[in-house]
Amino acid sequence: MPTNQKIITMSVSVNIKMYRVGELGDCFLLCFTNGPEKTHVLIDCGSFWNNEESKERLKEIAADIKKQVTGQKLDVIVGTHQHNDHMSGFIHAESIFKSIKPEQVWLSWLDDPNPDNKLGRKIGEDYNNYLTNLRHISKQLNSSFFAGNHEQKQKINDLLGFYGINKNERANAKTDKFPAEIPARAREALQKMGKKKPAYLSPGEVFNLPGITGGAVKVYVLGPPKSEDHLYKKEPRKDETFDHKLAINAVTAERMLSAMKKLTGTTKTKNDDAPFPFDEPYRKSKDLDKVEKLYNKEKWRQIELDWLNQAEQLALWLDGFTNNSSLVLAFEIVKTKKVLLFAADAQAGNWRSWKEIKWKKMPADFNWITLMKNTVLYKAGHHGSHNSTLKEGLDNMTHEELVVMIPVERSDPNLTKKKDPWQMPATNLYKEMKKRSQYRIIRMDDGISKAKAWGKLLHQPSKNDLYCEYEIKE
Repeated sequence: MPTNQKIITMSVSVNIKMYRVGELGDCFLLCFTNGPEKTHVLIDCGSFWNNEESKERLKEIAADIKKQVTGQKLDVIVGTHQHNDHMSGFIHAESIFKSIKPEQVWLSWLDDPNPDNKLGRKIGEDYNNYLTNLRHISKQLNSSFFAGNHEQKQKINDLLGFYGINKNERANAKTDKFPAEIPARAREALQKMGKKKPAYLSPGEVFNLPGITGGAVKVYVLGPPKSEDHLYKKEPRKDETFDHKLAINAVTAERMLSAMKKLTGTTKTKNDDAPFPFDEPYRKSKDLDKVEKLYNKEKWRQIELDWLNQAEQLALWLDGFTNNSSLVLAFEIVKTKKVLLFAADAQAGNWRSWKEIKWKKMPADFNWITLMKNTVLYKAGHHGSHNSTLKEGLDNMTHEELVVMIPVERSDPNLTKKKDPWQMPATNLYKEMKKRSQYRIIRMDDGISKAKAWGKLLHQPSKNDLYCEYEIKE
């Protein structure tokens, strides 16, 4: 990354476009201007659903991004984490992004394929195995044997939608090898897309924004954490080199899959591997014969299917981990210390880890609270869900110019057509965001809120059918 330089005094401004993808999704184009210099940064481009309407909208957005940088360049594409609603655009509109020829792609340290990145590679391997097992569990749930478990099946399918995995792909797969999910393909595409090699960013890094000379704009990397405690949101046992939460859940997923295959007759499971009553050899005695016959005769006494409820918990855990692996960036206009915070979908563990960051080449008293207090633009985490904005973080966003952008779409089926719809934005958090920002809220669906406090700012927000736009000036 560029080294620190003497700051050149010019008037720095940042134009932020939040694209309106028409469903749950994230896509932000930032244009930093410093005198005659301009730097464009694209943070994510994706939407939840993979229907034709979704794909066409993402292509339309990608075409507009190309138009916005025509005659200049797209300096950086940031891919925050492997969820469909952040990455699918780089697959559905891949040819457009390739034609733009971005200078560089920024990904997190977890995506670094370098052999020396042992922790990242280990986490990646376990993550992929976990996701594969979950997809197989989903496939088993789609079999006729589990026809009565519609609610569990639907909840898992909804969560697997974050990986761009079509339900027909799960149900109809004829082999144990599934096609790669969309976010993983998008990451691979991004790794090859930039003119320069990708940059894999780690918490604590501070560097000057490329294309803006004199150190007028700095970039701070806050997440994802390298601490396993925070990455998995729990305390590991002392004797473990890798977080036991992942290991325990992975074993549970494997055992569940094994049991489901045995129940449906799709595999022959050895007795000592099968988690069912009476299967262990030491239980095969004459004294248990009558009990076993009664148990097998009266279905209401059987407990085998009760643990299927764990399938949803396994899916939720993986979903939370993926969000917690988000690349979190803060951009600072150095002259005024104004900060733009893009937290992607970071959840509690990611946020908590910021307290422990050892910042490189920064004063000893500098910490994450400094960034929070100077935040004038907060991109609400995970569409405003309750666990993706740490209370302590929002409590410290006290700048009088604070504006909150929320990429949420109330017409998305996940928010309207489910038995238990996702709460986005969460009611109490939304109220607090309004209070902190003096009601200066910009939503992807509603656009710009009505607030007298907009008049206190130098630049007024605007919107059209394609995006909501706001500009920050010194």
